Amino acid sequence: MELKWLEDFLSLCETGNFRISSGHRCVSQPAFSRRIKSLESWVGAELIDRSFQPTRLTRAGEVFRPIAIEIVGLANQSRSDVRTQIKAENEKIRFSTLSTLAQFFIPAWLKELQSSIETEAFSVRTGYGNIDEYLGALEEGQVDFFICYEDPTGTIVNDTEKFRSLLLGSETLIPIVSPDENGEPRIWLPTAKPGSSIPYLLTYSNPLVWPIKAHIERRYGDLNFEPMYESSIAAAIKAMALEGYGVAWVPKSIVEDDLAKGLLVRAATKEDDIFLNIKIYNYEPNTEPKTEKFWQVLISKD
Repeated sequence: MELKWLEDFLSLCETGNFRISSGHRCVSQPAFSRRIKSLESWVGAELIDRSFQPTRLTRAGEVFRPIAIEIVGLANQSRSDVRTQIKAENEKIRFSTLSTLAQFFIPAWLKELQSSIETEAFSVRTGYGNIDEYLGALEEGQVDFFICYEDPTGTIVNDTEKFRSLLLGSETLIPIVSPDENGEPRIWLPTAKPGSSIPYLLTYSNPLVWPIKAHIERRYGDLNFEPMYESSIAAAIKAMALEGYGVAWVPKSIVEDDLAKGLLVRAATKEDDIFLNIKIYNYEPNTEPKTEKFWQVLISKD
């Protein structure tokens, strides 16, 4: 059975005339008649009573007509849905990034770009296990762009012939802790005695792009930071800090309100803030027109 047979049948239901319907269907009348006969053979019953002019539906035709309408409608809707989805997929800009950036940087960043870009469809993936997997997804064309904190050593993304990059912004990681009953820091790192045990909330990430470990070793090598909780999600680290589980370095952008309300306080001075650049990477050999347009918009905003 072919869809065009059903469309022929429905046209004949409306006109009651083989000649008129064949014209509507842009086919010769003999060919149109053959297609109606083919449909009747497939159904196993005569659908059209040709003894009347205009033609009428047989009892089988009356039963089959709503079925034909449903099938044609479903086929056309399915085709439209598939085409819409393919168009959306073709226009969609695909990002991969770290979970913290996905939560607290990308939404506002995309909103700022909205008036300058053509697409409104985006996808953001954060499920890759490590930086090498993120770069592999970029190189294999699974995503169009990778957004990450910059590795100051330049050892992660060091092939500038393949991976081009732009600076998008910056983030400050600040040491925070919950306050005591007097609103003072439960732990003040600069005056902690050597050998003291410091309950520590560990953000799990590549140390090259999340250099807290190196900072602690350089500034507080005489203290024992004991991991009390570990997560790759900054919001989870903040939640544990609010509950008083320990010290953490978290993005300033996600704790500003808590600091203003006194729910969290600094665990050290601004000398212990860590500054990170946020960069976007593109694998140039995979560049398509849509991604190149987006890249040019980013350059114009730089």
